[in-house]
Amino acid sequence: MNLKNYPRKKYAIEQFVQPMCYELNGEKFHFVMDDGRDYDLEFISDEELLWCWTGEEPKKARYQCLKADDCTYLVDFELAEFENTLHRVNHCFVIDLEQRLVTRVICTEGYNPKLPYLIKSEYTFGAIDIEGCDLPFIRHTYTAEMLGTRVEWHWSTKMVTRHSYFTTGYYRFTHEGSEKLVERDVLNPFSALPNDDDVAQYIKIKKNMYLFCLTEEAMERNLYDQNPPYRSNNMNFIQNYDRMFHIGRTFGSVLREDENKVVPCHITFGAFGNPTVIDPVVLEAPNPYGV
Repeated sequence: MNLKNYPRKKYAIEQFVQPMCYELNGEKFHFVMDDGRDYDLEFISDEELLWCWTGEEPKKARYQCLKADDCTYLVDFELAEFENTLHRVNHCFVIDLEQRLVTRVICTEGYNPKLPYLIKSEYTFGAIDIEGCDLPFIRHTYTAEMLGTRVEWHWSTKMVTRHSYFTTGYYRFTHEGSEKLVERDVLNPFSALPNDDDVAQYIKIKKNMYLFCLTEEAMERNLYDQNPPYRSNNMNFIQNYDRMFHIGRTFGSVLREDENKVVPCHITFGAFGNPTVIDPVVLEAPNPYGV
């Protein structure tokens, strides 16, 4: 038996995803957010929760939950009233029980009248209010600590990518052998090299743990009228460098080639990683999307 051939061919970024976490079932949270829009979550089952802006009527949603360490969770859900429309909305949270902190990411599709599949991502920090405890003053925060880090991520037995976290606001994507390419093939994002940069944010959750958020804007802006295979997506990774793995979810759209139809993309993923060396040809190539 050749174990390398065992995984199903359909697996891509989700082969090594962790099982869903149901530990928050029955829990209720009040988030005090820095933008003044406080937020309430109540987990009413393994799959459903109630959410609301504090003071408003709660609404029901189906959620996904992954675990980054013993007390840090990634929770996300789509707002039910916008599902199956051109204006989908996703709420995503890093719930950090160790420090009683929270990061909220709200992603919106359909906000741009010229680029309807482009994702807008908004980040807000806050704290978890617990009765009888002082509200923490510290916060998760934007960070430059990841800059200079280069990781080879193993998404499946057949898919390995390399990330270079080289500047605030962007990351660089590459893979083995890509430095041999001399021209950018815009129809194939996995060979669009010597470099392929896209919008990113870096947020420190705690020591050796970061929320890395990328938004696939470049191809959507450059190829939106050519029906590219990958549309805009926001991908949120909690990267645990003590255990050298990441968990995450993607929210956006993808082209279903068998039907030639753009459909929603909202899945969880995971990968394990190792430090790597990337050819200077790739590392030193200029960012084509910035001045």
